[in-house]
Amino acid sequence: MKKQLSEKQLISLYRGFYIFGDTASLKILYELERFGEKNFSELRDELEINPATLTKKLKLLVETGIITADRSHDHLRVYYSIHNHAKPLKRFLDSLERLAGEL
Repeated sequence: MKKQLSEKQLISLYRGFYIFGDTASLKILYELERFGEKNFSELRDELEINPATLTKKLKLLVETGIITADRSHDHLRVYYSIHNHAKPLKRFLDSLERLAGEL
């Protein structure tokens, strides 16, 4: 018999579905996966996402551990990247892209 998911695991799954079902979050992830780390201004300019929305989405992506925030480059700007999940996330995003192409 399979073990039931804990409340923490269910919340983590919910956040995952929320993130991967959201256009702005996917734009951020595709940008970071394809072009490497970027700071807030670069993401805002490239993706044309409202700054308030971008702030909210980056915060959620950092909180869930999908992306990392690093201020060590120049101590002024925060740079976002997907270092820890690069290969699995790339495969997942590639799969989503192929699926979208087949629809």
